[in-house]
Amino acid sequence: MDIVVFSSHELPIALGALREVALADGALARLDPEQRAVLEELAALHGSEVDVDGLPRVAPEAAARAIPDPHRRKRLVQLALVVAMADGEVTAAEVDAAEALARALGVREQGVGVLRLVARGHRRLAQAAVRRRLVGALAGEVLRDEGLAGLRELIGPLFGAGVEDRARAFRFKQLGLLPEGTLGRVFWEHCTARGFLFPGESRDAIAERAVFHDLGHVLAEYDTDPAGEIQAGSFQAGFIRRDGFAFLLFVILHFHLGIQITPIAAPQVGLFEARKVLRAVARGAACKVDLSDRWDFWDVVHLPLVEVRARLGIPPLAAMRARQEAA
Repeated sequence: MDIVVFSSHELPIALGALREVALADGALARLDPEQRAVLEELAALHGSEVDVDGLPRVAPEAAARAIPDPHRRKRLVQLALVVAMADGEVTAAEVDAAEALARALGVREQGVGVLRLVARGHRRLAQAAVRRRLVGALAGEVLRDEGLAGLRELIGPLFGAGVEDRARAFRFKQLGLLPEGTLGRVFWEHCTARGFLFPGESRDAIAERAVFHDLGHVLAEYDTDPAGEIQAGSFQAGFIRRDGFAFLLFVILHFHLGIQITPIAAPQVGLFEARKVLRAVARGAACKVDLSDRWDFWDVVHLPLVEVRARLGIPPLAAMRARQEAA
């Protein structure tokens, strides 16, 4: 999911349209700090600075005239939904504004319906809708290529129905014998320190095809506490090429609006930090491969972690943090 998509001409129009969504709930000219930060960080990621209060008023039809490309239009609508969620309270007026923008741009985005459910208080329906979308995003190709057996292997561990495989578990445990600093050794340390089960170790251990999530933690240097998970999920949204927005929607709902999407972690409220989240998405989008799409990590587990990051094109976290402190 790339978010640095707008031309220098389109950027102020896009930001102006997003500002309209943020102000739709009657807050006049006063933006919530996180909504303001979304606009400022989007500008910064595009290599620009913006006076948010000086942005033009942009009606949906004006945005449609200025931004003809379908991909950029889709991304603008999805970013509008991020803006609507950023302040931690999704209002009907914000959803109306996002829906009007989507209609003018000719974009069909399921997230509009999800936020409509949230605004109306139908949290369980929103939860179910996002879960279905996530299964489709992750498991669609698995189901097509491998049938129900492949799907069962992927999601079975979530229900304690995974497959025990001593040989597979032993292969993962042997990563602890690799030299310090290699991807495999750091991944082994990451899992062992947190008591995570390796694939094949038990029926509720994560499937091997799903270890890309924790490998993402290691590659991107995000912790596994709730604040780290929302950034890791945003990084994951960035590198996933097929419907990465589904994962960004998931982590914001789960770790910011308190709507439980995954049974693995408790829902949280108020953890959306615009600069960190958007930079995590941008770092994921810079990754040269979709780590969730048949990426063979076994080919590189023996390499130094810093070399693997460089090969994949993942920007160093230290540089991003320096930018955050400067901001």
